[in-house]
Amino acid sequence: MELRQLRYFVKVAETLHFGRAAEQLHMAQQPLSFQIKRLEDEIGVKLFKRTTRSIALTSAGEALLVHVQAGLGRIDRGVDVAQRTARGEGGKLYIGYSSNSLYNVLPPIVRLFRERFPHLEIVLLELVSPELELKILSEDVDIGFLMFTGTKMSGLAYESIYQEPAAIALPKNHPLAERKSLSLRELADEKFVMYARSANRLIFDDFISLCHLAGFSPVIAQEAATDSAIISLVAAGFGVTLVASSLCGIRPDEVVYRRLIDPPLIAEVALLWKEDKQLPFLEELRQIAREVAQVTMVTLISLD
Repeated sequence: MELRQLRYFVKVAETLHFGRAAEQLHMAQQPLSFQIKRLEDEIGVKLFKRTTRSIALTSAGEALLVHVQAGLGRIDRGVDVAQRTARGEGGKLYIGYSSNSLYNVLPPIVRLFRERFPHLEIVLLELVSPELELKILSEDVDIGFLMFTGTKMSGLAYESIYQEPAAIALPKNHPLAERKSLSLRELADEKFVMYARSANRLIFDDFISLCHLAGFSPVIAQEAATDSAIISLVAAGFGVTLVASSLCGIRPDEVVYRRLIDPPLIAEVALLWKEDKQLPFLEELRQIAREVAQVTMVTLISLD
């Protein structure tokens, strides 16, 4: 099987016409038909249904087309990256991230990206919202990973790459620790540990709004800037908090995590970048992020 045969297959599949495909490939129709027949013989399946008037993809052809298009896209991007690297255009990629993304998809994404593009220097910067977004707008940061609340900043493009359920974190000796699941309304009389508004304004404001919808105004006993600090304060007995499920492995001897059933919140990680910026390696990083998100299975402490 040759790479050119796969390119011929894609062109015929896109045009569904051997004559037009041959014209666009700048070749005669007969050699094109011959190469498609060779490809079918090599893989042992019919890729096209042919009649005297038209052709159409078979189910096997449709299945192959999806993977070949993706594969050729990656090959083309790889060639482009290799050419840029040879020209000395490797450079640096500045990635900003909020701390919670460290517990789910960020590490495998960065690891895979570095494996594929070892000549590109990665600079990681831990930032909070909205500082992260502003750094991207000012082009001090190229790309960001952020716990997404649904609020978008003008001038930025967002792509949701990962989702997981939220949970409630309580001190080990808390009376509600015996429960398997809880609603937010049942925490109305509790003290909360939460991000400082100055550290994460969007998440803070969303949390306050969520509590109001549940019928109460939360009492925030302590504030902190990072996830690990918040959970450490829960362990010390200062209050309870809401966390993404991927954080449920932190301090398991001192903190218990219970399923939040009402409302059933989803924590979401988004990739973001400046909308109008032509950024090398952006498509490569987005593709890797999608690949990692598809296969990531977050290992959680049982919430049952």
